[in-house]
Amino acid sequence: MIARETARRATPEELYLDLVKKCLTRLGFGETYHQVVPPKGTLMWALYAPARALFRSRDLRLVQRFPAEVRADGHDWPVDAETMIGIKRLDHLQDCAVDVLRSGTPGDLIETGVWRGGATILMRAVLKAYGDVSRVVWVADSFAGLPPPGPDAPESDRRERLWTFSQLAVPVEEVRRNFARYGLLDDQVRFLQGWFKDTLPEAPIERLALLRLDGDM
Repeated sequence: MIARETARRATPEELYLDLVKKCLTRLGFGETYHQVVPPKGTLMWALYAPARALFRSRDLRLVQRFPAEVRADGHDWPVDAETMIGIKRLDHLQDCAVDVLRSGTPGDLIETGVWRGGATILMRAVLKAYGDVSRVVWVADSFAGLPPPGPDAPESDRRERLWTFSQLAVPVEEVRRNFARYGLLDDQVRFLQGWFKDTLPEAPIERLALLRLDGDM
């Protein structure tokens, strides 16, 4: 008796999106690395200053190797990947986006706080894979890093000093290039540049089907 194959085969759409996720996280490229940059104003920053000048003059960076499972869980800041949120969150985002398309839920897709654009690139890839030409992916970010905490901010915001990390300030031009690298920069991708309090209330968005919030402070 011939055993019948019971495992469901991945569709072409799923295979494409799986490849996109492996590229966005760089998990398909072997070893993963995290850039080491101490926060400004700390003792580690002062100790690192002489080496920083030397590295900059030679176009070098100080990095630390990370296990693949750390990247998959989204627990590091990659050197060159387009996202830091990890495969598991990308899988969840893909499931949500595909459900929106299959259920016919009306509206666009948006992420607020995009870093290098990885999650929004995946959103656009989902639309591309399933042939949706009516929705827009909105890419909302300051593209200048994080704001310093206000007077009413919790102490945790001040302690983490995220506004001092230059690697979190990714220019909009770089994010556009990242979309173009995947062949996904087109009229279905629109950018909202500035602080959320200034851009989101007046954004020309009629309706949202999927909203991913990744803002800080």
